[in-house]
This record gives sequence, structure tokens and C-alpha cells, in this order.
Amino acid sequence: MSKSICSTFHYDHLVLIDENTSLEYIINLKSKFPNNNILGITFNHRLFSLNEKNIIKNTIDILDIDHLMFSIKPSCIKSIKNINLFDFNEFKTYAKINFLFSCILKYNIKSIHLQKFSLNKIEYSASNIHLIENSLKHYFKIFIEILSNQYSEIALQKKFISIKPSKININDIDFHFIETDGLNNEIYFLNFKRQIFEEENDLFWVGFDSNFKEVPWDKKYPETKWNRNIRLTSTGEALYEKKIKYCNRCCMPETMEGITFDEFGICTPCRSSEEKMHIDWEIREKQLNQIINTFKKVDYYDCLLPMSGGKDSMFQAYILTNKYGITPLAVTHGANWMSLTGRFNLENCLQKFDLDHLIFHSKRSTIDKVARKSLYEIGDACWHCHIGAGTFSLQTAVTWGLNLLIWGESIAERDGRGSYLDQKEASVYYSLEVSAKVKAEDFSDQNVTENELSKWFFPNKQNLQDAKIRYLHLGDFIFWDEEKQVDFVVSKFNWMNSKVENTFKGYKSNECIMAGVHDYSNFIKRGIGRATIQASDDIRRGLITREEGIEISKKYDTQRPHALDYYLKITNLTEKEYEEILLEARNKSAYASKLNK
Repeated sequence: MSKSICSTFHYDHLVLIDENTSLEYIINLKSKFPNNNILGITFNHRLFSLNEKNIIKNTIDILDIDHLMFSIKPSCIKSIKNINLFDFNEFKTYAKINFLFSCILKYNIKSIHLQKFSLNKIEYSASNIHLIENSLKHYFKIFIEILSNQYSEIALQKKFISIKPSKININDIDFHFIETDGLNNEIYFLNFKRQIFEEENDLFWVGFDSNFKEVPWDKKYPETKWNRNIRLTSTGEALYEKKIKYCNRCCMPETMEGITFDEFGICTPCRSSEEKMHIDWEIREKQLNQIINTFKKVDYYDCLLPMSGGKDSMFQAYILTNKYGITPLAVTHGANWMSLTGRFNLENCLQKFDLDHLIFHSKRSTIDKVARKSLYEIGDACWHCHIGAGTFSLQTAVTWGLNLLIWGESIAERDGRGSYLDQKEASVYYSLEVSAKVKAEDFSDQNVTENELSKWFFPNKQNLQDAKIRYLHLGDFIFWDEEKQVDFVVSKFNWMNSKVENTFKGYKSNECIMAGVHDYSNFIKRGIGRATIQASDDIRRGLITREEGIEISKKYDTQRPHALDYYLKITNLTEKEYEEILLEARNKSAYASKLNK
């Protein structure tokens, strides 16, 4: 294992990105410091017009920089707009600069780049930046005093957590103010691309690639050697039944990671589904309630809620806010492959449950490089998503002072490596142990450096120990019924069910355009895709027979996803290379390698 020379989430420069950011300036900054990490930050995605959103989205893409965005509760914006005493544009500037200061403090970035701005008729520059701290403190003091007429002190502290002024040591920071030089417009004339259209104005508007915004659902799926093999099987006969063992009750094969079979040939997930019926869930839920009460705070977030905008995120947000009445900070590590459905669902979730939200996206060039190497390392295209979901949540927990993380589904629900009866609280390294497999430090090479990967480093062990983080899954404490929960969030909160490649249900991972590539890769590597998993669930529920489940599995697992064309393009791999790498990846797993016998 290599020894890291980088700190976690390390950045050399911080750039405030809004509709006025100078492209020319930041391009020159990148040219001057080619090996430095630059983080772009944006405050509140709902504060911009459609044209401004397009400008910011293009700025992020053209500059090719990592991006962090914080958005305050929708109800806060409505409250402020309803108060005539406030100039809303002035509030936006104050709040934006306050978030900038917060990032300086939390992420220890010393070189700051932003456009010149004016507050209270004072034009700020490097020479008088020290005045801004007092100005922020004074402004938000008056702000809170006025709002106190509408809210109790406790309600006000909880509602407006995000606008408490951050105190930093100005003398330690190197501020650079960008002069407007007109060159920005010239670059936009050459590079500007309308990525967000009127019909998308109310969707989440970062975190997607406009070159593959959505799967072309009307396109016919091609025949491949994988689905041609179906003809060699009988009805109700699994695709690899002559080579490997399958569960006698469902469709799960012995190539699933961690799976075992009992003396009756029944697999781990089937046994786990029976365990759920013999657990006193009232006792478990009381345990959850006790934990949550321990972490409740008067004037801050009670916990961190990792979310993608998927079905579990929506249900988690409902349970935490409506049932337990707590205030979470919603945190998203974006894969930067968000679908139209995912963009609707994420924004809808934030609106419905009135959440403060922090979202991070890696720059496109890093994702493309990592997506290629991911195939070699873990036999999957999605390493950056697996590792980032865990590391960014933990980084945020440490830097924002939150020590309770609440996730959704339990590993015992359908994985070969979990048990409902043998309940164990997840390790903070859960994402590494279960899916990512390789630390960022060990993922680096001459093409993608440790410095570039530092955003995916875990906080050091001492920081994690000092933070005393609890890493919980709701599914370990409440009875988890995926189908019922999907019906609930669809009917109650307008969560959008749609289509997902390589399976017959439209709710699992529909926030990502690459879900089909993930599952198709898993099928080639170990003979099991999303359709097998979901068909097996339906068999356990008594909705279909085992024979029907096997036929569903064969039809969808072997489907070549349209998103594979996009994946091959960004990785410069041929389809033959892609398949060969996955077949070789079987050898890295004692379970997947059984397909080679």
C-alpha cells in the first residue's frame, strides 16, 4: 500500500462559480498551476435564471474542475422573499460570501478567487476584505432579529442553520479578486452550449453529461452472444445451470459474492428474508429512536443523510423528518451521470422535505479516466461512485461536525454477506469493504495521481475516532419492504418511477444513466445482473414462480445496454476489450471465478 502524501479532500485553490465567473482568469490559473487542485463552489442552485444556470453549467464543464454546491432549505428562500425589509439580491450576495467563508474554514483552502462585489456601497477587494466579517455578522444579526417575529428561537436556529456567519483568520488567506475584462463573453461565444432547456428549469441542473443526457429508450436492443445463448437452454433452466449451482428457491447463483447455501440448497438472501419474519421490529425501532434522541441538537443538524435522489433517499428523508422530526443535512456524492428522472427526483425530495443540501461532483476528465481503470480494478465501471458515496459522506461528517450517518437498505436485505439475525453496526469503511474494494491511494497511477484522487480519501483514522461516528442503516431497525415503500413515495410524494436498462423494474438506480452498464458488467463477470436479483425478490414475495423468474433473468440480464456506447466512448475501449477485461476480472473473486469451471 502506498503512503499518501495528500490530505483528504485537498484543494489548493477555491473559486466562487456564479453567472459572472471569468473563464479566462480560471483558465490562466489552471495553466499557471497545472498540478494544483481547484475546487469550484456555487451557492444555492435555485437562485439563478435559466440562462444563468446554463452559464454556470458550461463554466464548470469548460473549466473541467471539481464542484461543490450548497443549497438552503426551499422554505428559507420563501420566507426571505416575503419580507419586504430585505433586498433579496443583497441577501444572495451575503449568503454566497458566507458560504465561501464556511468552505475556507471547513476545507482549509488558502488561495481564494472571486469576482469583485459590493455590499452596503462598499466595493470589496484584497485590501479591505477584513471588513466583510463584521459586515456579515451585522447583516445576519439584523436578519435573525427580523425573522424572530415569525419563528420561535429554537425553530429559527433549526431553520436557518446554514446562514450562521463563519469566522476565519483573514491574515492566513490569500484573496484574489477578478477584474471583469470582457474576455469571458468571447470564450462563451465560442464554447457556449445550451444544456438546460425550459422544460428542465425546475429539475436539478448539475451532475449530468449533456452528451448522454438520457438513455435512448426507443432504440432497439441488439442481439449479442450472451442472449443468443438463451436458445441453448430450456424454459425454466438458468443460463449457466450446467456449470454452476443455483438456489433451489430463487434464481441466485453461487457466483454472488459471499453467498452460501444450506442443506436444502436455499441461499443466504432467501434465508435472510425468512429471518425478517422472526424479528421483533418494535424493539429494533425503539433502539433506533434512542440513538436518534442521543444525537438530537438544539441549534444544528441532527444527522447526515446521504442521498442520491433514489427511492431509498426519498423514504429515508420521510422517516427522518416526518416520523422522527429531526433536521438532517442532505449530502450527495454525484457520479456526474445523473438521468433526467434522477434530476427530477433529487430536486423533488429536497423540496418535499425542505432540506439543506450539499452536493459534490468530480470533474469530467477524472471520471472518464477512473471509469476506464475501474473496469480493470474491480470489474465494474463505477468505482468513483462506490468510493465517493462513503468518503464524501465521512469527510462531510468530520468537517461539518456531524457524527450520525443514516443510510437506507440493510446489507442483509438481498446480499450474500449480511444477516438480519446477526445484526452488526456497519463500519465507517462500509463502502470500501462492500463495493469499492480499492482505496483511492492504491488506485492511483501515472495517469490519475494521488493528488487528483485525494477527494476520495477517507479521513485519517484519528479524525474518524475523534468524531465518534455512528454509521447506521434504517433497514437494520425498521421492516424493509422495497415494493411497498416505492408505492408509498410515488403516491404520497410524486417520486418518479421510470425505466432502468437491463431489468424489468424501473425504480432501482433510475437516477443514473449508467445503471445498465453496471449491471451488464456484473452479468458478464459473474452471470448475475439486476434482473436476477429483482426476480428473486419477487419469487420470495410469492409474486412469480421460480421458472418465471429465471426466464425474466435470462431476458434482461443479457441485454446489451445503450449506455454501453457512451461508456466505450469516454473510456476509449472497444467492446471486445471491455468483455475481455470483465472475463479476466472473474479471477479476482473466489465466487465469480466459479463461472470459469
